[in-house]
Amino acid sequence: MAKPRARAPAPPELMEDAVEEILLRLPPDEPAALVRASLVCKPWRRIVSDPAFLRRYRRFHPTPPLLGFFNELYGAAPERRFVPTTPASPFPKAAFDRRSWAAVDCRHGRVLLQKEKAGGNFVVWDPITGDQEELHMPSITGDRATSFYSASVLCAAAGCDHRDCHGGPFLVVYLGNDESQPIVHACVYSSESGAWVTMVSAHIGYNDFFTAYCGTLISDEIYQVIIGDDDAILKYDLGNHCLSVIGLPDESDDGGIVPMPTEDGSLGLASISASCLHLWSRKVNEDGIAGWVQCRVVDLQALLPIDSPCKRAYVIGFAEGVGVIFVTTEVGTFTVELKSGKVKKVSEPRYYFVVPFMTFGTPDLKESVCAGK
Repeated sequence: MAKPRARAPAPPELMEDAVEEILLRLPPDEPAALVRASLVCKPWRRIVSDPAFLRRYRRFHPTPPLLGFFNELYGAAPERRFVPTTPASPFPKAAFDRRSWAAVDCRHGRVLLQKEKAGGNFVVWDPITGDQEELHMPSITGDRATSFYSASVLCAAAGCDHRDCHGGPFLVVYLGNDESQPIVHACVYSSESGAWVTMVSAHIGYNDFFTAYCGTLISDEIYQVIIGDDDAILKYDLGNHCLSVIGLPDESDDGGIVPMPTEDGSLGLASISASCLHLWSRKVNEDGIAGWVQCRVVDLQALLPIDSPCKRAYVIGFAEGVGVIFVTTEVGTFTVELKSGKVKKVSEPRYYFVVPFMTFGTPDLKESVCAGK
């Protein structure tokens, strides 16, 4: 009678240091991967749940990834307000189900929302922690009407690298006009003081205008496109608390305009004209005069299904830190990665504008697993 075969020895377990090095390399734009890894075994769960590992994970990856975007849909049809760009997410669906609120801006892990009614208050919301703070609209013109305003949210913690801003202080920068005068005003809300402060004003030459898209933060300056008699960029300098107006390139008004940082950290623009994406940079010449220089042209017809004139493309947003531009057409909305040229269709509908959401998706794993994520 043949002897039973001896059971093969169990494979040796990976050393904890080796496991941690492997887990560090899980892609941050697939946040559910960390949750799935935590379900493999108790030692892996202990590693992934360790705050020290999560801090190292965020340091290992250069910038918070794009996880999705909030949207404003053309027309009156109901549509999701948050569209994920990842195949799975550890966030519960209810976290983004805020149809009575409109997303105004998003930065440093926070979303700035506003109640969808005239004069609705703002709410600064952290989808990872669930923390939120409501703030009243500032009164910048007294009894006079304000026909346009925009607002931007940003981290206010000194020395922060903006990879894990949860729970820290923040600022909200509010820009608004005065219908009776060609003046624009700015004021800043500080979560530390709980009040709107630092009111400044600037004369811009006309008062009938509105904002387009989200503001863009470059260094300590916020840039906001304004549409009016003369389209322009409104610049608010956080450090010096001053406003100024920058003209646009003549060829930039065909298919949307979005401010963006260039590779050297200066002001840039993305615009669409004649089915081409034009990238511009603000440069100072040898005479000390600043002007726009076209630095790149991307043929969108070679990338997107816009083979007929009726299928025009419009640039509607830019994801700060990840170099991704959002382009909408009659056949859907797409992301364009500027470095790689990779194009991805992210939604069927055509949007008026989008508010990209970037953060490291490392929420409390206990809650995520219990929710079945």
